[in-house]
Amino acid sequence: MSIRSNLFRATFVLFCLILLASCGTKRPHAPARTPPAPWMNIPEDVRVFPQDLNGYADAAGRDKRLMDAAGQAASDAAFNRIFFGPWEMGAASVRAKDAAAVFRRARGYKSDGTPWRQPEWNLVERNARLEAFPSRREHAVTLRNTDLREIPTHEPRFARPTPNPKADPFDYFQYSLLPPGTPLFIAHTTLDRGWHYVECPVAGGWVDARDVALVDADFKRAYLTGRYAALVRDDVLLGPVRAGIGAVFPVKPEKGAGSGLNILYPVKGPGFMAGIGEITLGPEEAALKPLPFTPGNVARVGNAVMSQHYGWGGMFGNRDCSSLTRDILTPFGLWLPRNSTAQSRGGPVHLLDGMLPEDKESFILANGTPFASLVGARGHIMLYVGRHKGRAAVFHNIWGIRVVDGADDNARFVIGRAVVTSITPGLELKNLYRKGTLGERIRTLTTLTGIRF
Repeated sequence: MSIRSNLFRATFVLFCLILLASCGTKRPHAPARTPPAPWMNIPEDVRVFPQDLNGYADAAGRDKRLMDAAGQAASDAAFNRIFFGPWEMGAASVRAKDAAAVFRRARGYKSDGTPWRQPEWNLVERNARLEAFPSRREHAVTLRNTDLREIPTHEPRFARPTPNPKADPFDYFQYSLLPPGTPLFIAHTTLDRGWHYVECPVAGGWVDARDVALVDADFKRAYLTGRYAALVRDDVLLGPVRAGIGAVFPVKPEKGAGSGLNILYPVKGPGFMAGIGEITLGPEEAALKPLPFTPGNVARVGNAVMSQHYGWGGMFGNRDCSSLTRDILTPFGLWLPRNSTAQSRGGPVHLLDGMLPEDKESFILANGTPFASLVGARGHIMLYVGRHKGRAAVFHNIWGIRVVDGADDNARFVIGRAVVTSITPGLELKNLYRKGTLGERIRTLTTLTGIRF
């Protein structure tokens, strides 16, 4: 054999060994970045703290179970009971006076910057025909992402004139964004048949009637398979619609060919009824619920939403602080309520009120469980992911840091996206409002591994 042939063989073998070694040590992908908008700022924390959850997961023990299999199975069973609970309802639990309370007085501004006026408010109330509430007792399901609204209109209610709602995404009519496949109980329908008042797993409110379909006993028998999958990335195509992290669908009982999951999802059927579609999703898109609750798995799901823009109540299909924590923990069968205050009470709670921010941080470092503890502040919730250079690191979707701008002491240094920071972001800002920093607002440390059902 020639020297050239021997050299080729040696080079080829070395290449194969390098390739095998690289495959054996392959790390999860770093998060895809959503480019910041012009109004977004970068606090020093975002430059200092790694914006990739994989490093925090490695430090916490990537494959260490944060909850044993039995505890996670119990948690997941409770999740399913709550999630499908609307289909067990026989009557509305919301009272007519509670549904009507919001209509008492016009307030706020519409999308064109003009104030809401009482006659316009009254027209929406008249269409809601609350004198007949509740008028229905039917089960339904969302067919696509749909907004859960405080009153039956797509017109927003801003606290001030808002020329660019993406730069100030606070429509106070917006309760939540419901993903496709969300079970509903229809309690009432507007006069024009355009809106339904529904009770769903997270709250009660109004949804666009075009986004839902009725379900009957045959649908539920086919749909409630007992095995369910959760999406582990956003923008997954399900027939004509797209869904993301936080969505849950049944897995078809018989396993098809290949390594994916055969997912069932609701589609528009004849009349107002729902039908069932089927699609096979790969492991990069969906996981059988509950996904083992480990730092590595939480990091994988969390990285899929890293740097995504902020959206109050799901505005523009984005997430706020509580929808981020809720959505990324869904694949693990961990049920979280919709708002940050309720989430902060979702497990054994340590009260941190009265402590100085540095003492709170020391307590979190000593008692928090990375990827399994929530840090709650007034109006905000964060996932504790470990430490970086001695500081507690939290992952959260945060709108901004309170600062002083001239005579305005309630201005915002806008971050507007999902980031990893310390519990005191913005300390470097000269105009920081120092009487109400995030660290001072922190009240609770909640451990999700202690949930009991």
